[in-house]
Amino acid sequence: MDGKSERVVWDHPGAAAYVRAAGDAAALLDTARGHAEAVAGIDLAGLGTLGEDFAAAWGAAWTTHSGHLATASALTDAYGRAITGWGAVLDATDAESAARIAGIGSGSDDVQA
Repeated sequence: MDGKSERVVWDHPGAAAYVRAAGDAAALLDTARGHAEAVAGIDLAGLGTLGEDFAAAWGAAWTTHSGHLATASALTDAYGRAITGWGAVLDATDAESAARIAGIGSGSDDVQA
């Protein structure tokens, strides 16, 4: 909403910029996930018996961190795709409305998402 009325205002350039940024962020998060997996797999066998618990905690912590990064990447990418989809729905609705106003389309009474 634009704050002045009940009208929804779609900002195409803003949406496109967000989608680009979301894609970039998702890619960086995915790269970070890969690095976290690499860190989790570092060989700590040389720590011996004294470092056994540390090595287990290290691997578990980095594996958990990797999972969180994967989730963040997926959610960021999905939100960018949702914005793209919502923009397509609004464009289709606008085109259908314009055609109905011009009397050139029969249209349907349902908005298709």
